[in-house]
Amino acid sequence: MNGVPFDVAFSLSPTARLAWVVAVGTLKGRVFDWSNAKWVEN
Repeated sequence: MNGVPFDVAFSLSPTARLAWVVAVGTLKGRVFDWSNAKWVEN
């Protein structure tokens, strides 16, 4: 769906996976609130 092979995605630790999700999400213009661990709704 997003171009990342499942074997690569599931080989990451939960922390690394979160970091990648946030990094890719911010490239698409979203904002992540680290103190609440949630995406900021516009």
